[in-house]
Amino acid sequence: MALPGELSRDKTDRLRPPPPDQATEEVAPEPAPAPVARPGPRRRAVRLAKRVAHRVLGERGVDKLRGYLRVNEALRMGSESLRRTAELEQQVASMQRAALEAELVQAEAHAASVNLELLKGEVRSVIQTLEDLGMAIAPAAGLAGAGERLSELRERVNGLDRRLRSLQAQAAAPVQSGPVQAAPAAAAPSSALFDYVGFERRFRGDPEAVAAALAERYLDLLVANPPVVDIGCGRAELVEMLTRRGVEAIGVDTDPSMVAEARDRGLDVRQVDGSSFLRGREPGSLGAVIATHLVEHLEFADLVELLELAATRLRPGGLFIAETPNPTSLVVLGNSFILDPTHLRPLHPSLLTFLCEGAGFRDVRLRFHAPATDYQLPMIDDPDAPPWAKRVNDAFAKLNSVLFGPQEYALIATAAPASDGAPGEEHP
Repeated sequence: MALPGELSRDKTDRLRPPPPDQATEEVAPEPAPAPVARPGPRRRAVRLAKRVAHRVLGERGVDKLRGYLRVNEALRMGSESLRRTAELEQQVASMQRAALEAELVQAEAHAASVNLELLKGEVRSVIQTLEDLGMAIAPAAGLAGAGERLSELRERVNGLDRRLRSLQAQAAAPVQSGPVQAAPAAAAPSSALFDYVGFERRFRGDPEAVAAALAERYLDLLVANPPVVDIGCGRAELVEMLTRRGVEAIGVDTDPSMVAEARDRGLDVRQVDGSSFLRGREPGSLGAVIATHLVEHLEFADLVELLELAATRLRPGGLFIAETPNPTSLVVLGNSFILDPTHLRPLHPSLLTFLCEGAGFRDVRLRFHAPATDYQLPMIDDPDAPPWAKRVNDAFAKLNSVLFGPQEYALIATAAPASDGAPGEEHP
């Protein structure tokens, strides 16, 4: 009887127990299969997308989709290549511009170095010319001593000019049969018939403010150069300040009321004109002579004589100071100058400088004070102002300087050192 296919011998033999000789043999365990790495989420998503695409599109649709994707990728890569190419072209152009600029800078540097060498040659030529000129003017000292030698020559010329004028005046004087009488000194402008003290108190300003301004401008200079003579001292504020600091100071004025007021305060003030006082002093006996708002009151001849006397009565290196209204500021002429009836004429700074140099002074300096700020035109002070505002401000600044500039100026001159032929001789 045959067995059914499900119970065939070859299939039932597997169910029989093993022979005895084989029962004792150990069956080697089959090796465990190696663990399979599970795909990541991205790969699983890709696989899932592929399966979905196969089911939805079929094999031909998937092939077409792959073609489209390859074309898009090629287009994207081409666009990226074009973009990178454009960037590289810009970088190359930028490098070319930088190289061109570097070449221009190099060319400019070369030109500048050439110009510098040429300028050095010109400077060396000028220096050599100046050194030759200095040796021609001052052979022993060279260029360093040329300024002093020129000052000496100027002083000698001025001294000769004064001697010549003196000889001309003597030659022009009429001959007298009797003994020669000294000509009376020209009197300084007198204000005895005019209440000048009250006038100054009203129009010159507060005495304390005037004294503070004088102290700020001149006190230290005068303290360093005693003894001091204040010609036209007026209320004698400077004399009083110098006396308090232990400096020998003498005031000189022709107004009897002012002299009396100063003497009542215990100050050494003399009622005499400045030229007469200086004429009575020994040459080289004074350290400083100051005249504030005096020279504009003098006749021209008296002014020249005062300057020449001061130059001879000061010791070498002594100071002469003159303060006067500044006529280069036009508000002065139309306001303060014509207000004082004892003023004779305004003195331009250049004229007074020229007169002092002619009298024998050296190192003449000018200082300007008290600008008329109350009258000055206001400037445009707006950071958002249009460009033309600067031109307007420049024009206003020029107008303020000419019309409403400093109302006073001071001339500070130094007496020349004693030398042969230099001013220092006795003034006639």
